[in-house]
Amino acid sequence: MKKQTQPKDLYQQITDQIVEALEQGTMPWQRPWDNGWPQMSIPCNGESGRQYSGINVLLLWMSSLQKGFKQRKWVTFQGANHLGGQVRSGEKSTVIIFYKQNMSEEKDDDGNVIFDENGEPKMKSSVFIRGHHVFNIEQCDGLEEYYEDFPAPETSSAMSPRPDLDVLPAKMGMQLYNKVQDRACYIPKRDCIVMPDFEKFNTADDYYATLLHECGHATGHKDRLDRDGVARFDKFGSERYAFEELIAELTSAFTCAHMNVCNNISQNAAYIDHWVQALKSDKKAIFRASSQAREATQYLIDKFNQEESLAA
Repeated sequence: MKKQTQPKDLYQQITDQIVEALEQGTMPWQRPWDNGWPQMSIPCNGESGRQYSGINVLLLWMSSLQKGFKQRKWVTFQGANHLGGQVRSGEKSTVIIFYKQNMSEEKDDDGNVIFDENGEPKMKSSVFIRGHHVFNIEQCDGLEEYYEDFPAPETSSAMSPRPDLDVLPAKMGMQLYNKVQDRACYIPKRDCIVMPDFEKFNTADDYYATLLHECGHATGHKDRLDRDGVARFDKFGSERYAFEELIAELTSAFTCAHMNVCNNISQNAAYIDHWVQALKSDKKAIFRASSQAREATQYLIDKFNQEESLAA
């Protein structure tokens, strides 16, 4: 009989994996740029080509880092067969999740069905998750033709501007200020981003990864995605602010992968500790953060692809 992963265990199982990585000082969304490793790219389904999103990106990135995979394509056991290959004996799968919606009749406290004004039972929806097992194509025989060649990250510190990213804040309808200072920030009350001068950064990628992090915060403005950590900002260092930092961090990681920016910016140890505590106390926290980061990433991608004349 096929082994099923129980939904009630998946939240905890996945949270524990990410907490363990963070406690070991490893960011599941960052890869060390050495030994010829390609930069992070968005994982995709080897059969359909569809890119994964949200928490599944984290899970597949984390598995790639732990097991040394360079290819970004993943398949199910059957999918490998459909493509003309097969999963090698003894290979262990990586669990990803899919959300399923279930409709049921709404009931009162006594267990009686509630009816609407037309006499029809009121229906309510609930969402649950199910685990699916996938394998990287490097775990398969006969799929070498599907391998992609990824250039190794640039090792030089060349400061090559990215005009396409420089205009992203303007496309979002806000100002970007470059100043002689040591920290970058998004200011919700003024709806603007302040960045150190371009030359202050070691590489162009460091500059743009930081810019995308701040743009991630800006997506939470009340006139954009209206997130609590931005639209209802309380204070620096609070739990709400730390959770918003996690959303911005994931947004930057996802967006960097989409926009070919190497993201290797170190995070503040205090934030990491906040994240660990938040994840330990709420097994669904990383799912919420990943979901909101997915929305923020899509917002940034849509603005990035928007014609400049339309953004004015």
